[in-house]
Amino acid sequence: MDGLALVLFLAVLVEKVVEIFKDIVYAIPFFPDKFKPLTLEVLSLACGLVLAFQSDINALELLNLKISNPMVGIGITGLVIGKGANFAHDFFHSFGKNKKTVDR
Repeated sequence: MDGLALVLFLAVLVEKVVEIFKDIVYAIPFFPDKFKPLTLEVLSLACGLVLAFQSDINALELLNLKISNPMVGIGITGLVIGKGANFAHDFFHSFGKNKKTVDR
């Protein structure tokens, strides 16, 4: 599977998992309302990081950006995956546009 397609697939997967847990988190009666969105955000980012490290995918490498420590790239990819499919699409779209400008 193409690396960028895998990142988008994992981002969609994280969105769906968080959507399932959203009902559970909001159904907990003793949990303060102000912490519920934060809990979902942390769950989303944690899922993204776990999936990125388990799949060993580095979006910066896919974009031909060289960094000295590949674990940083995998961590950034996990954060992109954790933010969801729209964020992942925007991330790659903006970097792709900037890369084309730099290549000219």
